[in-house]
Amino acid sequence: MPAETVDARVLLPDARLKKGDYVRYYLLATITSDADLPFSTSHSFLLPAPREVWVAVYARTPSIWTNAPAGMHILERRQDFPEFVHGGCEAVNVVVDAHTGETLGSWCNVDDRQNFDGIPRPIPTYFPDGSPLRETS
Repeated sequence: MPAETVDARVLLPDARLKKGDYVRYYLLATITSDADLPFSTSHSFLLPAPREVWVAVYARTPSIWTNAPAGMHILERRQDFPEFVHGGCEAVNVVVDAHTGETLGSWCNVDDRQNFDGIPRPIPTYFPDGSPLRETS
């Protein structure tokens, strides 16, 4: 499925997030576990067989990482995939099945900014029922 179609169908981890607020980087990849992803996850997973997916990272603009205009970029090489650490929903990670276009998971980064009430900020996540990326334990 073309990246443009995938981008139009992606489900984000929080309904308040809008794709138009982000620079969106997509890379076609084959994964078998969380170790194959170009970003971190909150849990581990192991797929029964390799799966072709679009991996994407969204960076809010403007933010500490970019002032580039919002929009989609298709990357050809993993070494060109940007790495954004922490920042909460300033960065969103996405995994989409390359053939069906189904969002297998999306989640915001850890948010370690100061929280005045002392309660840790929850990390918004989206893992549909039946997703092979879903935490099983």
